[in-house]
Amino acid sequence: MTPAHDLRASATRPTVVTVREALAQLRDGRLRQASEPSISAEWSDHHKHVLLDSVLRGWPIGTLLVARETDGSRVLLDGQRRLAALEEFVRGDLLLDGKLTPPARELRESDGKTYGALPQGLRTAIDDYPLVLLELNELPPAELRTAVLRLNPQGGLTEAGRMLVESGSFGEQVRVLVAAAADWGMSEERIGFGNVGLAYEDVISRVLVAVEAGSVQAAAVGSEQLNNRLRSADGVAEDTRDEVADALKGLLSLPALDMPAVRFTKPTLLTWTLVMVHARRAFGAGAEHHLGYLLEWLEPERRKRAAELGPGAAPPLRSAFRELPYAALLERFNEVAAVGAHTPESTVLRDAIGWLFLVATGGAPSRRLSPVPDVLRMYAALTRAGDAPFTEDRIDQVLWEDGALKSWGEWR
Repeated sequence: MTPAHDLRASATRPTVVTVREALAQLRDGRLRQASEPSISAEWSDHHKHVLLDSVLRGWPIGTLLVARETDGSRVLLDGQRRLAALEEFVRGDLLLDGKLTPPARELRESDGKTYGALPQGLRTAIDDYPLVLLELNELPPAELRTAVLRLNPQGGLTEAGRMLVESGSFGEQVRVLVAAAADWGMSEERIGFGNVGLAYEDVISRVLVAVEAGSVQAAAVGSEQLNNRLRSADGVAEDTRDEVADALKGLLSLPALDMPAVRFTKPTLLTWTLVMVHARRAFGAGAEHHLGYLLEWLEPERRKRAAELGPGAAPPLRSAFRELPYAALLERFNEVAAVGAHTPESTVLRDAIGWLFLVATGGAPSRRLSPVPDVLRMYAALTRAGDAPFTEDRIDQVLWEDGALKSWGEWR
């Protein structure tokens, strides 16, 4: 039997540096921030004020985790926000909140001051505060993320997110694809949301599973296919990975995404990536141009309606689809594009409405190619039922009972 101590992938070595030394190392490159997108939300000013208050009182603020690079520099794996807040204060861009409890006279007297305006004693308390750096020696890069995140209560991860962190080959595939997507333009400024709680990994993992299964429902949170993949930790086939990568790159490269009003939520990024994969598979690589044409209208318009700013321009519908109840469909799309809309029903409905708009605006070269016949069935059901107002329940009833949603999303 292997002795327990032989199972340790690396040793850890603590060192102590002052805040002054740590910030100096950040500035000269001896200590670097990790380049990987963070998994948790940016700190509020209140959170930063609490950190400063703890430092000034000499209270503990936790261990910082670092890894040594081959060039001798160290990369900060955990503790980035703590050092960033301290740097912000020392730089003069953050004011001290001296009114936090328990009351402290000296801190109250310095309320609202910058670092440079503090009494010498308080500046020294910050400069000389000891930080404990725990260095992870010789830990393989593929294991660093798991080592840092698996027990981190601040990570904001769901159970599925934690499973993804530890999901072996599949998790590594997802992380490599997320890193590549960052080069293609997947950032908060460009797509509309950041990587809070491994949001990008969550979307891409569900796209990979759905494409391999050939089922949109497999992309729903908690789907059997997704859970099985996370438990097995096996990677998807290379052709599946490559197909998703090509579609994601095509989506992120669309000129439409340069428009400030074209921004996604997690559910809509999932939907449009799946639509892109399916459209390229059915119609060829040129399908992305039609999707970009649609997004230039749909994303700004749905955001305007979600903000209750009223309707804007009508969609560029083909003449054969001029009776499409686009306003009601767009309203329903918004309702199932909310941040938590990851149920199988919401995932399928978003995909179907996306395809209705794509085909209706000219994104299908042939009426015979799947899934266009099912889209035409949905359009026919909607136009037949057009005498009464399209409420949320009525749209769902028409599409599920008279349209094609019962079998929608099973790619053939």
